[in-house]
Amino acid sequence: MSDSIKDAKLVMTENASVMYGIFGIVESSGIFPPRDFLNEFFQAGQDSCDQDGRMAQWVPFSLGAEDYLSIKEWWIAMHPGTREDRLGADCWDDWVQEILSR
Repeated sequence: MSDSIKDAKLVMTENASVMYGIFGIVESSGIFPPRDFLNEFFQAGQDSCDQDGRMAQWVPFSLGAEDYLSIKEWWIAMHPGTREDRLGADCWDDWVQEILSR
């Protein structure tokens, strides 16, 4: 397993359990972000939705195509029925707004 996959699983799991972490909302939405959006999130090194700083920052990283597929499969296995969807957005921030408005 690559370091990027390990990092992604750790960040997403921790973020889902933090109050106001975006992946807590993503896990109940049934929608998964496309790779370019997810990489924007990982490259930020923090979750802008976590305004109280409840989750530690991380060293920015990104996922290659194969690692992204592994992460998406892992996420969907834990959240059956989830599908990848751009939601008509052009970037991570717009995608997050779409998720939050559902």
